[in-house]
Amino acid sequence: MVTPRLLAVTAVVLGTVSWTGCRPVLVPHATLVPTTVERDLRLPSIAITVAGRTRRVHLQTFGDSVRGDTVRPVLLALHGSLSDHRMLLPLAALADRYRVVLWDQRGNGLSERVPRDEYTFDAVVEEIDRIADRFARGRPVTLVGHSFGAMYAALYMSRHPARVREAALLEPGGLNGAIMGATFRDVINVALLEREVARTSWQNEVLTATDHDALDLKALLVLANGRQTNYFCDPQRPPPADVWRPGGYVEYLRGTLMGNGFGRFRYDFAAGLDTVDRPVLLVGASCSALGPAFQRRWHGPLFRRATLATLTGVGHRMLTEDPGAVLRVLRDFLAEYRVAPH
Repeated sequence: MVTPRLLAVTAVVLGTVSWTGCRPVLVPHATLVPTTVERDLRLPSIAITVAGRTRRVHLQTFGDSVRGDTVRPVLLALHGSLSDHRMLLPLAALADRYRVVLWDQRGNGLSERVPRDEYTFDAVVEEIDRIADRFARGRPVTLVGHSFGAMYAALYMSRHPARVREAALLEPGGLNGAIMGATFRDVINVALLEREVARTSWQNEVLTATDHDALDLKALLVLANGRQTNYFCDPQRPPPADVWRPGGYVEYLRGTLMGNGFGRFRYDFAAGLDTVDRPVLLVGASCSALGPAFQRRWHGPLFRRATLATLTGVGHRMLTEDPGAVLRVLRDFLAEYRVAPH
């Protein structure tokens, strides 16, 4: 999860707030980061219309839509911030009972980039709606979200409870501004003079973020520094981030929507969740500041039907560190694994 204040650090590294005046190095785009779907038509993608504009999103599905005479339920998986659906690929194993849909959210991963006026929290809800329309065709969907994706899953459920069958939230950050303000210092370490930040940001002198390719490359460098977040068992050696390409500009836009990062956060993804009668699983990792104690204290009371699962010996990148453990707790929770196979 990226918060507004961590985005201040990211902005220093990425140059998203004030673009440096030095001349950019001319490097062919293909050598910086993987290309996006509108530039490489070989990538699997679909077109969706959100905020009045049609954009292509990088998307993969796993599992049959129909098994025998039974229509498979649809599971939508939402990735976190500075991420894409590559980290969620282990969830394809759930295709034995669900039709699993993984996609890079607009502006992230290998999906088409979007400008400022197309990225709002209302547009995020609309995007999930369009994906649900495409694959579930009016039937309630199962949501699995990780980190900020879990926060967006909660937001969607608060807006459209009838469209959600169940939701598994893997370490969401604070679901409203009050929680974020109360817990920020426990989760995020902001140290602008820390050695790794300096080591990462020096290259602004030679590679200016003048387009999305250079900006996203810089965002990849932020992921390599585990000491800015209290997420890992060993912050000196954080597990790899399985990401094709983060969306650097989206992270900047997300931060502006959340608040200014100085204790005043102006978002609320939890409004009305206490009236939603849907089963919710909160998953916390023992090495993460967003782990079981955080989820129990701050998020458990927000839901009518919440249960908590703890993963031991892993941190926030749980699907990379121990995907088998994540799949076990999901199968213990998800409705299709509590009935006879179709």
